[in-house]
Amino acid sequence: MPVNQFEGETVVMENAGLYLLNARHWRRAGVLTAALGVLLLPAACMTPDKAVREADETGLRLASAYWQQQTGIARTFDVNRPSDALTLRIALLAASRGEQGVVFPSIPNARLTASTNGVLVLSLTNALCIAAHDDRKYQTLKETIFSGALDLDYQQYRFENSFSGMLLGLLSGDPATKKATGTGEAGVDRTLENGAKIAGRLALNVVSLLRDDWRSLGLTGDLTMTVPLLRGSGRDIVREPLTQAERNLVYDIETFEAYRQSYAIAVASSYFDVLGYAEKLKNALDNERRLSENSRRAEMMFTAGRMQKIEVDQARSDLLDAGGSVVSSRRNFETSLDAFKVKIGLPPEARIELDSAELDRLETQMNRQAQASKSAVEAFPDEAEACRIALEARHDLVVTRGRLEDAARAVRVAADQLRGDVTLKGDLNLDRLVQTGGDGFGGDETWNTSVQADLPWDRRKERNAFKKALLSLEQAKRALEEEEDSIKQSVRSGLRNLVASRASYEIQIEAVKVARLRVESNTLFLQSGRSSMRDVLEAESALLNARNALCSALIDWRMSELQLRCDMGVLKMTDAGVWSEGDGTSHG
Repeated sequence: MPVNQFEGETVVMENAGLYLLNARHWRRAGVLTAALGVLLLPAACMTPDKAVREADETGLRLASAYWQQQTGIARTFDVNRPSDALTLRIALLAASRGEQGVVFPSIPNARLTASTNGVLVLSLTNALCIAAHDDRKYQTLKETIFSGALDLDYQQYRFENSFSGMLLGLLSGDPATKKATGTGEAGVDRTLENGAKIAGRLALNVVSLLRDDWRSLGLTGDLTMTVPLLRGSGRDIVREPLTQAERNLVYDIETFEAYRQSYAIAVASSYFDVLGYAEKLKNALDNERRLSENSRRAEMMFTAGRMQKIEVDQARSDLLDAGGSVVSSRRNFETSLDAFKVKIGLPPEARIELDSAELDRLETQMNRQAQASKSAVEAFPDEAEACRIALEARHDLVVTRGRLEDAARAVRVAADQLRGDVTLKGDLNLDRLVQTGGDGFGGDETWNTSVQADLPWDRRKERNAFKKALLSLEQAKRALEEEEDSIKQSVRSGLRNLVASRASYEIQIEAVKVARLRVESNTLFLQSGRSSMRDVLEAESALLNARNALCSALIDWRMSELQLRCDMGVLKMTDAGVWSEGDGTSHG
C-alpha cells in the first residue's frame, strides 16, 4: 500500500475518532442536562395543586392551634364548606318540584325526618345544626380565620432562612471550539428578630475544553450583614408585623365565636317567630269558626224575634273582620317561614315545617322553671356580678381591648420611625479560581465594615403618621369605653327584660283564663237574654288577644333568658352550633 494513502487513511481515522469522542461528550452532556432538569424541575416549580395542598396544610395547622389556644377545645379546624350542604339544597329543591323518593343527606348532629309528602320537619335543635352547617356568613367567617392563618404563616416565614438559586447554561457548549460551560448560583437570606439582616451568595463557574481536556473552576461568593442601630432596631419593632398577624388571627377566632352565639339566638328567635305566627293563624281560624257560629246563632235568634237586626249585623261584621285577620295571619306566617329558611341557608321554596310541639315543650319547660324558682333572675348573679362576668367573657370585647393594645404598639412603632437611620454594615467577598494543572484555588478574600448614617432632617411623613397614631389610640380608648358601657347597659336591660317577661307571662296566663270565662258567661247570658251580641263579640275578641299575647309572652320569656346569657358572654356553644343549657350563670 502506498505511504501517502496510508497516512491519509490515518488522518481520516483520527478525525473520526475525535468526532466520536466529541459526540460522546455532547451526548453525555445532553443526558446529564436532561437528568438534572428532571430532578430539579419538580422541586423548583409550584403547581396550583401543590400550592393548594401546602396552603391547606399550613393554614389548617395554624388555625387549629390558635383555635385550641383561644377556646380550649381541641379540634381540627375545617375551612371547606360541607359537601352535604349542597346535597341538602338539591334534595329540597327536588322535593319542592314534587319529585318522589327524595333522600335527604345525613347532617352531623341532626336527625332529619320528612313526612310522606316530602316535607322536611325541623325541630329547633335540627334547625340550629342546619344553620351552622349551611349559613353563608358562617362559612365566610371560617374562611376569614383561614386567611388570617395564611397571613401569619407568611410573617413567620420572614424570620426563617430564605433560599434562592438558579442554574444558567448548565453544560452548554460551543461545537466550534469544543467547549462546555456551566454556571450555578445559590443564596440564603435571614432576618433576625433584632432587625439584623444576613444575605449570602455563592456562584460556581465551570469551563471545560473537550479537545484539550482542560478545565477551570471559579468560585465567587459574598456575605453581607446589616444591623440597624436606631430606626428599625429592637425586637418589638421588628416583630410588629408578626405580632399583629398573630393577634389578627385571634381576633378572627373571637369574632367567629361571638357570631356563633348571636347567630344561634337569631335563629331561635326566627324559629319561634314562625311558631308564634302559626299559633296566631291557628287562633285566628278558631276565632273565625266561633264568630261564624255566633253569626248563625244571631240570625236564628233574629228570625225568632229574640234579637234586633243591628246585632245580627254586628256579628256579621266581626265575622268578616275575622276572615281578614285569617288572611293577614296566613301571609305573616308564610313570610316569616320564608325568611327563616333564608336565615338558615335554605332556599325559600324549600318545603319545610317547624315542629309545633316545640311550643308545648317550651311551655312545659318554662312552667317547670316558674315552679322551681320564685324569681326570674334567681339563676343569674346580681347586677354588678353579671356586668363583671360580661366584661370578662364577651368575645367582641376581647377584640376591642386587643385593638386598643394594637393602637398603643402602633404609637411606639410610629415613634421609632422618627429616629435617624444608623446602620452597621459588614461585607465579606470571596473570589477563587482553579485550573487544570494548577496547585489549587487561587485568589483572595476581602472584607470591610462601615457605618451609614442618615440624620432625621426630613420626617414630615413620619411626623404626621405619629400624630395620626396618637389620634387612633385615643379613638381606640373611646371605643373601648363605649363598648363596655354598651355591654353593661345590655346586661342591666336584659335582667329587667327577664323579670318583666316572666311577669307578663304569668299575667297572660290569668288573662286567658278570665277571657275564656267571659266568653262562656256571655254566651250563656246571650241565650237567656241577659247579654247582648256586642258583649259576646267583645269577649271573643278579648280571648283572641289574650291567647296571642300568651304565646308572645312565652316566647319573649325564653328569648329574654337566652339573650341575657348571650349578653353576658356565657352562652356556651357546641361544635354543632347548639347552645348548652349548663351555662354556669348561677351564683349560688
